[in-house]
Amino acid sequence: KQDDGPKVNDPRLLPDKSLQRTAKVVYILEKKHSRAATGFIKLLADKNSELFKRCAMFSPVDHRVPRVYVSLGDCPPDFVTRPEDYSNTLFICRIVDWKEDSNFATGQLAKSLGQAGEIEPETEGILTEYGVDFSDFPPEALQCLPQSLPWVISPGELTKRRDLR
Repeated sequence: KQDDGPKVNDPRLLPDKSLQRTAKVVYILEKKHSRAATGFIKLLADKNSELFKRCAMFSPVDHRVPRVYVSLGDCPPDFVTRPEDYSNTLFICRIVDWKEDSNFATGQLAKSLGQAGEIEPETEGILTEYGVDFSDFPPEALQCLPQSLPWVISPGELTKRRDLR
């Protein structure tokens, strides 16, 4: 058969907007993520599976983090009998491993934060996810601050500063 020139199915001839770019991860040079996520735990859907007797599902709030299998031993003691009590409770989960052939990572529950929608648990979850140290300052750092309270900036010092209030 005679060659009539370029084929229509040749991807090099299609416009870039018609192509879907694909890639494959071959190696991770540096782990940037803290591997901690805030989210909710729930029982697995398939009650007859062997996994149902050993694991719960952790669903992170951040959609960029995968769902995680966590051991029922890490969950609260009455979670299996009363999972609805924990449907609105935020937890911190740390990803321990993620097998190549699995859709879900495996992890450990690190801490129960409290009820979703409250300021303190939500703030603590965000700070933990991004690896921000929010512990109290050590006494050495606090000794550098003025001890006589309430402390005010002197009027002379205020004239030298730019007021950004």
